[in-house]
This record gives sequence, structure tokens and C-alpha cells, in this order.
Amino acid sequence: MTLGALALGAALAASPAALPQADCFILYDLKADKVVARTGDARCAERVSPCSTFKVPLALMAFDAGVLTDETSARAWDGTRYSREAWNRDHTAATWMRDSVVWFSQRLTSEMGMEKVRSYLAKLDFGNGDMSGGLTKAWLESSMRISPDEQLRFWTRFWREQLPVSKHAYEMTKKITLVETSPRGWTLHGKTGSGDAATGGWFVGHVGKGDREYVFVTRYVDRAGTSKDDRPAGWIARDIAKKLLEKQEVF
Repeated sequence: MTLGALALGAALAASPAALPQADCFILYDLKADKVVARTGDARCAERVSPCSTFKVPLALMAFDAGVLTDETSARAWDGTRYSREAWNRDHTAATWMRDSVVWFSQRLTSEMGMEKVRSYLAKLDFGNGDMSGGLTKAWLESSMRISPDEQLRFWTRFWREQLPVSKHAYEMTKKITLVETSPRGWTLHGKTGSGDAATGGWFVGHVGKGDREYVFVTRYVDRAGTSKDDRPAGWIARDIAKKLLEKQEVF
């Protein structure tokens, strides 16, 4: 176990009420090319549904293929009512990512078609790349599966621009995944994902300041079933990740 993992474990033990336990947390130093913190061990190798973290490779595909032009590229809401009020309106590429709009993703995969989506997934090496669950549902608790370790590999290659997509696709996808800048000047990019009780929540992304850069993966599951927090699990994972990043002094 690394010193970073030991320190992280101590931090978790010190404030269990304030900081829910992450099923898996990995922090990777892009400059030093090494993992500096990892908790979860076997959980980090477990494949589950990517849920809305799939929007990141989907954005790379759509910008590369020209289905989306820039962050203002829009799709009109068809009037279907959703329980999440933010989805019940027209959206741009930027608000699609920000509000995690499922119907916008489904519109993009339908416009590209199964053959093109499968081809991109093979090139992007995103989990098992299995679209057999359907063009509009495979990533939603269906056939597509990815582990935290695989999420880390994907985000490392994405941020280093080592995937076979255009420079424009990288620029636009990085632009729309911007979450916030911390008071200490760290810039946070990332994407949440919320699944069923077994999948739990994801928050995966990149954090940087000056010449320091890290990618991270957080997965949270309420295994005891005792959480009183009724927010989407991905939002809880995001809060956990931000606190863990602060403990590591990288946010």
C-alpha cells in the first residue's frame, strides 16, 4: 500500500460521519506517471454499468464525427416529461453534459447509428464496449460494463490526447466537462454517473493547477443501505471525490 493510500485511509477513519466511504478511489499523477492513492483494491477491478460517465466518450465520438459542432450545438426537447425537471427543455452540448441529459445522449447515438458507435467504442477502449443492450440503453444498467481501473485508463488517455479522435473533439469535450475552479485555483473537470443500488455512483475526471495534473476515479455504493441522502448516487460520489482530493491537497 502506498503512503498516499495509508494517509487516505486514516482520513476516512477519522471522519466517518462526514465522509462516506468510497468503494474505490484512485488518484493518478499524470506528470509522475504513477498512482499516488488507491483504496478499494478488488472493488477497483469490478465492472459495472458506466451510466452517465458514458457521456464523455460519447462526446468525443460526436465531436469527432461532426454530429456536434461545438458547445452550442443544440437538440430540441420532444415534449416527453421526465422526473428530472432540468431535462424538460431544449439543450446544448454544454447543458447536456452539465445536466446529464439522457435523452440528448440517446439522440446522439441514434444519429450516429450502431455501426459507428461500435467502431468508436473499439477505438476508444471504453470498458467492454458492449452495445448489445441497445443503441439507446446499453450504458444504462445493461450490457456495457467498465471498472474503475478501466475508467482511469480511459481518462488518462483522454487527457493526454492519446485516443484516435480529432484535436477539436478533445478541445470541445474538455470544455464541456469543466465543473469548477476551487478557491485554491485547482481546475476540476469530470462527470458523474448514477446507477442502481449495486452500481451506485461514479465521479471520474481530471484536476490540475499549473504544472500539476491528476486524473481520478471515485465509485460510491451504499452497501449497508442505510444512507439518508436521497440525492443521485453520482452526486454523493462527486462530494466524496472533492473531499478526498482536498485530503490529498490537489483541490
